[in-house]
Amino acid sequence: MKLKDKVAIITGAGRGIGRSIALAFAEEGADVVLAARSRDQLEQVAEEVKSKDRHALVVACDVSSSEDVKKLKQEVQKTFNHLDILVNNAGISRRSKFLEYDDETWLEVIRVNLFGVYLCSKAFLAMMQQSAVGRIINMASTAGKSPVPFNTAYSASKHGVLGLTKSLASEVAVSGHPGITVNAICPFFVDTDMFRGPQGYLAQISKMAGISDKEVEEKVVGRSLQQRVLEPAEVAAMAVYLASDDARGITGQAFNICGGRVFH
Repeated sequence: MKLKDKVAIITGAGRGIGRSIALAFAEEGADVVLAARSRDQLEQVAEEVKSKDRHALVVACDVSSSEDVKKLKQEVQKTFNHLDILVNNAGISRRSKFLEYDDETWLEVIRVNLFGVYLCSKAFLAMMQQSAVGRIINMASTAGKSPVPFNTAYSASKHGVLGLTKSLASEVAVSGHPGITVNAICPFFVDTDMFRGPQGYLAQISKMAGISDKEVEEKVVGRSLQQRVLEPAEVAAMAVYLASDDARGITGQAFNICGGRVFH
């Protein structure tokens, strides 16, 4: 029970990596706050958390909205009055050729993937400072370390998340709170709706390139040494580690979970 009696917020918790992290945290003894735009999906995850005898608070929240994040903070304060772990997992991807991007679509990706991390970290860092101990875990991507054609908005947002992670880790530590760590996880492709769903990577690239989903998958998995798509539980295991006391000496780092896709 590495997270016994801890309180954790997971954004984008309704499915995929977020759901997997929420369940892994509950397995390790944490109570969880489940945040996402779709309340129906969150309610299903909450039932799974409760089956593990842990508390689950469901809050519908658009992380790119300062008002929504403010309401999320109020709900957490009212229910738990403290916070130990924040997982900034909510994210979207909108692929396009660069010259064909709609400006608002490009900005939407930045608002959710980067500005949302800023808003949530800003809202909940102060709560962590009250106890002088905390964990902020940002979901970045190998797209934040390597070039990604036809997805510049996503890649730019994840590069930004890595910059924010390192800078915030430094600022928090030198400001007298070395017990609060800030780290990032950088997965390669993970077997989620963002990869296989109707609007996911395979479908979008298949349409753009005029080839089948299977052909797209064969090409992308060939970029990693293991030549496979990751499972959400693999990412969740890293999140558990970074949230635990075992990782108290780690801050400002970005961990690749990529089967040998990138080496920096």
